Amino acid sequence: MQFRELSSGELEEGYRLLVTLRIDLTEDDFLTYIAAQHPQTYRPIGAYQRGELAVYAGVSIHENLELGRYLLIDDLAAAENNHHHIREMIDYLADYAKIHKCRFVLLWGKQRGLQLEDLKEFRPKRDGFIKIL
Repeated sequence: MQFRELSSGELEEGYRLLVTLRIDLTEDDFLTYIAAQHPQTYRPIGAYQRGELAVYAGVSIHENLELGRYLLIDDLAAAENNHHHIREMIDYLADYAKIHKCRFVLLWGKQRGLQLEDLKEFRPKRDGFIKIL
């Protein structure tokens, strides 16, 4: 499994996977959002298996008084028959958060392919789940 931030040329395949989660999202809206938010806030990350995008994650790094610096997983979608790679993506994102000096990983919103057993190190927090790093 290879993990990386999607390049501008890979955004279309990221969109094709994300639209399975956010069915009302148009490609133009997605690309406009990426152009406005990337790389300052929103970062599209992919997990590739044999050259195919298996899992898409849209993440952002934030800070507040309660948590300090944290990684927010905004979007998480696995391609059909790739749900078993979700756990690998979550582990990668925890490492990614540590590299960016985050103290927590917060998962909320919509996901596709996520199972509760993928969240073993997380605990419930408001409308999502949180992991202490």
